[in-house]
Amino acid sequence: MQTRKSQIFVRDSGFYRVVLSLAIPMTLQNVLQLLLNMMDTVMLGRLGSSSEALISAANFANQPFFVYSLFLFGMVSGMSVLIAQYWGKGDTDAINSITGIALTAAVIVGSIVTIVCYAFTPQVMGLFTKSAEVISLGVKYLRIVLASYVIASMTSILCGVMRSTEQVGIALGSNAVGIITNIALNYCLIFGKFGFPRMEIEGAALATLIAKIVEFLVVLVYVVFFDKRVKLGFRRMFTHNAKKKAMLSDFIRYSLPVIFNETMWGLGITFHSVIIGHIGDAAYAAYTVANIIEKIGLLSAIGFANATQIIIGKEIGAGRSENAYPYAKTMLALSALLGLIMSGVVLLVRVPAVGLFDIADSTKSAAVNIIGVMSVIIFIKSFNTTAIVGAIRGGGDTKTAMIFDFVPMWVFSIPLGAIAAHFLKFPVWWVYACLMSDELIKSTFCLLYIRSKKWIRNVTR
Repeated sequence: MQTRKSQIFVRDSGFYRVVLSLAIPMTLQNVLQLLLNMMDTVMLGRLGSSSEALISAANFANQPFFVYSLFLFGMVSGMSVLIAQYWGKGDTDAINSITGIALTAAVIVGSIVTIVCYAFTPQVMGLFTKSAEVISLGVKYLRIVLASYVIASMTSILCGVMRSTEQVGIALGSNAVGIITNIALNYCLIFGKFGFPRMEIEGAALATLIAKIVEFLVVLVYVVFFDKRVKLGFRRMFTHNAKKKAMLSDFIRYSLPVIFNETMWGLGITFHSVIIGHIGDAAYAAYTVANIIEKIGLLSAIGFANATQIIIGKEIGAGRSENAYPYAKTMLALSALLGLIMSGVVLLVRVPAVGLFDIADSTKSAAVNIIGVMSVIIFIKSFNTTAIVGAIRGGGDTKTAMIFDFVPMWVFSIPLGAIAAHFLKFPVWWVYACLMSDELIKSTFCLLYIRSKKWIRNVTR
């Protein structure tokens, strides 16, 4: 496909059809995944006077999985760099080998995290809050959802393979089934409807566990019986040969920087929770509510980032590396435009959105102020997400993407946020602004590096 270097947008209708066929289902998948993840928070927030403690407990208890899920996302993202390029090359044997390696790693690590968190559940909860009530509620929740960690790991790996081979509908479908299951069971188990016992936070945890199991079963059935492109087979996945050893080396080489990146980034976000959590339960409840709105605002960016990674990886693997830079420019421009739109939407709906939660007026006011700052950050994050996750990683340069993503956070914004919260005693929305200041640094680095084209690398054998 011929493009002009001076053009910001690629002038090819076929390109945009591919973009839409990937980005829209993945954005919808992210919408459903967000809804699945926020069901507990929304419904627990309707339990009245204890809602703030319940919201804080559920969200603190989800922090270990958040950190682990970022490790998992890093592994899936690193895996996807390889799979997308091998998909462009047409090498399904390599895709099977990489999938087998990723599944093995996910099950092992997921099991270790589950065992450690179960053994030290009270201590884990104590990292985030001093409230005995919140810790007690969080322990009940966490010890139930821990059973879903390995299951969620396998689901993520298989969905990642399907997305990278342009079968994006299965992840969307499994999420849809999962959220329907979670909503129905949340209503029954949290509030004690249709003859079920009123379990409150334990009911929310059990509903989440069952929904994760159902989601995995849907993906597994598709892979075993309906996948006609890659034809994943467990025998092909776990066959040991010389090529498998080479694939293991490649998986480690390109996945480890992403795994380290996402894990450190996740730990950084957890530090955000620790910093704000120690301000007080009301401040953290406001931060939790605001984060839900932020995730909604970034849904299009995540979808476009994943689409960018697949498109660029496939083009490089197919021997069309000259298309990588113009495609990246176009996707970054589209992502920035959508980010600007979502920033405006978030700013307009912040007050009625916060009103959906049954929390104190002072907590609502703090959440609205945080979201006001967030409306600016969403635009910058949209660009950065597509640049780092989509273009730079998709191009095969996972090490530079790692540096750009986590170094500014740990060197600059986390220390600044800690100082703002605990020494300067700034309001929570000011603390949030300090914690997000690294996004400005990232955007500058990304823009310059994308223009250099040094990130375009063929990682296939």
